[in-house]
Amino acid sequence: MAIKVLVVDDSAFMRQVLTRMLEEDREHGIEVVATARDGADALAKIAAFKPDVVTLDVDMPNMDGLECLAKIMSDSPLPVIMVSSFTIAGAEPTLKALELGAIDYITKPSVSVPELLNTIKEDLIKKVLTASAIKPTKLKTINDQTSVKPQPASTSEIVNLTSLELLAIGSSTGGPRALYYLLPLLPKNFPLGVVIAQHMPKEFTKVFAQRLDTLCQVEVREAVDGDQIKPGLVLIAPAGKQTAVVRNGNGLKVVITEEPVLLFKPSVDYLFDSIAKCCKDKVIGLIMTGMGSDGAIGMKKMRDAGARTIAESEDSCVVFGMPRVAIEMGGAEFVESLPLIFPKIEAILTQKA
Repeated sequence: MAIKVLVVDDSAFMRQVLTRMLEEDREHGIEVVATARDGADALAKIAAFKPDVVTLDVDMPNMDGLECLAKIMSDSPLPVIMVSSFTIAGAEPTLKALELGAIDYITKPSVSVPELLNTIKEDLIKKVLTASAIKPTKLKTINDQTSVKPQPASTSEIVNLTSLELLAIGSSTGGPRALYYLLPLLPKNFPLGVVIAQHMPKEFTKVFAQRLDTLCQVEVREAVDGDQIKPGLVLIAPAGKQTAVVRNGNGLKVVITEEPVLLFKPSVDYLFDSIAKCCKDKVIGLIMTGMGSDGAIGMKKMRDAGARTIAESEDSCVVFGMPRVAIEMGGAEFVESLPLIFPKIEAILTQKA
């Protein structure tokens, strides 16, 4: 059965390019059933053609991508992949779209360099295939469970009855929305340092950290080389580089390097492997929604070293890839849906789990 896609972009050239890229993939039967020039046109085409997946431009006249996405998610949720410019200016609305319920995004080079557009073809097809496997009913359930709402200020204090020092998190597809939900639950006096590897393009992690900082009671920022890890501080591994944790005379710090060249930068496996070596049983490892298997080997190493480990369960994952592999490899001590992850962390710290 064909995968029906609606391509939405205000540029006739981009509509043509994206359509050609998708329909040239004969192997998976992707069919562009319609194109739309703005958000209002897209809503009409969704009603008429009932696509399985929508690719949605961010910046459009009349009704932009964010307004259109909000209507899609409130009226009849569908898997939506945002298409944004590969710039810092494009990062903010794209990340806002992930808050609203978009499952993923593609960053496109400038149309002034058309030969570069083909560089996104493989990624676009892969993400459309992943999106097509997500049932709208599940998407609605996840969006209802994890809508991003301001959290009430917490006056509670988690008493750390353990020797744990660090919470390490890895995520990919669906991860930004999951982190928008989870991190605001951490109280200001959260007793662990936090380091996160989230798959993102360059420049996006800085904007992502800034947005999280406005939502959270703890401090959130993009990590820089040599940052000391301390309670109540969340460090986001910068995209395009590798982040490791090492122990020094003052405790734990992050080391950020250009090498090694791996499939992902940042690599969750690379981060988790470093943590397994220097933290052993003094860490909680968490792997959340994401495509592929990055982080599964690293989480198994952490658990073998004595860490407490949690994998997000299938029912709340946008893509149950990374957690599934971690569970299958025996790397996960606990398997929890997103709403139950923070209570599990609290139970671990207070020795109730």
